[in-house]
Amino acid sequence: MVPRVNMAEKGDMSERKQSRELDSLRRDTAAVDRLLKQARLDEIHQDLKQAKAKLDYAESRLSGDSIENE
Repeated sequence: MVPRVNMAEKGDMSERKQSRELDSLRRDTAAVDRLLKQARLDEIHQDLKQAKAKLDYAESRLSGDSIENE
């Protein structure tokens, strides 16, 4: 025999399902946010490396060092 589910229980199950879906969306949003921040930090790290290389080059030129490999 199949147990009967009254309307209040159906509504409660629907609310729980909706709540779980919202929680899942919040977790997904937080994960995407973390990935975007990480990607931005990687981009900034690359920018800093390029700036350091340019400064190193300028410093070597100003000090009169010969740079034949560049």
